[in-house]
Amino acid sequence: MKRLLIALAAAGLVAGSLPASADEAAFKKAGCAKCHQAEKKGKGASIKDMSAKYKGDAGKAMAVVTGKDHPEIDAKGDDLKKLVGYAVGAK
Repeated sequence: MKRLLIALAAAGLVAGSLPASADEAAFKKAGCAKCHQAEKKGKGASIKDMSAKYKGDAGKAMAVVTGKDHPEIDAKGDDLKKLVGYAVGAK
């Protein structure tokens, strides 16, 4: 029983350190997470705030991301649309 509990605890630690989704991993890889955190405002708005503001409307958010005032990120085209959709909670 003790071994089972230790194994489950270790599995939980490993799972807790993995990204929640492939979209989250891509968001970080593209450099978005340098400015945008999940819960708190950093250099840019938090994912939570973006979700509330855009309510899943990735089109409105795309205008901001592709605008002249947004820093360059390592994504283009459909990949960029997917990242923006992740950030604003698009389904």
